[in-house]
Amino acid sequence: MNYIKSILLLLVVLAFASCKQPQLSGTTISGTINNAADMGVYFDKMGVDNANEVIASGTTDGPGNFSFNFPEGIEPGLYRVRLGVQNAEIVLESTDTNVKILGDLENLKKLDYKVTGSVLTENYISIVGQYIDKSLDTDALIKATKEANPLVGYALGSKLFRFRTEFASLHMYVSKNMREKYPDLPLSMAYKGAATDLQNKYLKSQASGNVRIGAPAPEIDLPGLDGKNRKLSDLKGSVVLLDFWASWCGPCRKANPHVVEVYHKYKNKGFDVYSVSLDGLDARTKKRYDSKEKIAKALKKSEDRWEQAIKKDKLSWDNHVSDLKKWESQAAALYGVRSIPKTFLIDKEGNIAAINPRSNLEDQVKKFL
Repeated sequence: MNYIKSILLLLVVLAFASCKQPQLSGTTISGTINNAADMGVYFDKMGVDNANEVIASGTTDGPGNFSFNFPEGIEPGLYRVRLGVQNAEIVLESTDTNVKILGDLENLKKLDYKVTGSVLTENYISIVGQYIDKSLDTDALIKATKEANPLVGYALGSKLFRFRTEFASLHMYVSKNMREKYPDLPLSMAYKGAATDLQNKYLKSQASGNVRIGAPAPEIDLPGLDGKNRKLSDLKGSVVLLDFWASWCGPCRKANPHVVEVYHKYKNKGFDVYSVSLDGLDARTKKRYDSKEKIAKALKKSEDRWEQAIKKDKLSWDNHVSDLKKWESQAAALYGVRSIPKTFLIDKEGNIAAINPRSNLEDQVKKFL
């Protein structure tokens, strides 16, 4: 009888303990979005190349509360909570069980919202925030992307770098890390395919046309701010970074600090920079003005912005040139430049040594010095 009483007492104690410490089951995504009363809310799984899938939907209440529960949990990946045209992106691990999002509807697009219960999302928002407020330049962002959890790296790569050929090597690097950490995740294989396609496009672009690795760098002979022409070929004998940029190009300006750093480190060892600005006016822009006087005034203003950007970014090398024709620049056409920043590393013999050496500029410079 005493034995039976002991068993019953033990069961009561266990039942009481289980009531005091309930175990979470599955994954819950909930939150409060201010100014989003009675709105349709969707939970999307974000795939490669915008192949997104709605996996849950509902409606917020008056204060903007919502909640989604997944009893069987959720697979690692990039997700978003979507309300109208606004959305809050989150990066989830399978171990995230209770994720909460707090924010204002109008601030979601700025990634200005708070997330708890997801370490990867907190890391992702932090890195993007540092890039937006310019605490990180492009090269530091590339480094952070490589060092982050591959899910965070994928989120950063797809949002900030997108699938542009000049970042093919970065996507290949993050994709490899993702496959090693999440070998059975469908996203890992889909990302591998996208990264490989991007790498193939990049290699094809390098091997086509007059501008390809190993080929002589086409001559550029354009005027500087002082009106004097400067030839690219005059720098033969040095390792030269040919840099296409513009004062109005945000990514160019963010990349400049690293170029300046490498320039000062190796300028006395045979490294130089030849910068071609795409400031100025093209034919399309000139159509906005109804007189030659207004065109001349706008052109002078653009030239002044170019000069101010050189000073502000401390681009202290001498070789700054431009025909002030914006996208109709002869040099840009010669090198097939359709987006900026675009860079070419030229070896001491005057041949193309590398195309868009951005994430590994210093290593490439040391290699050819």
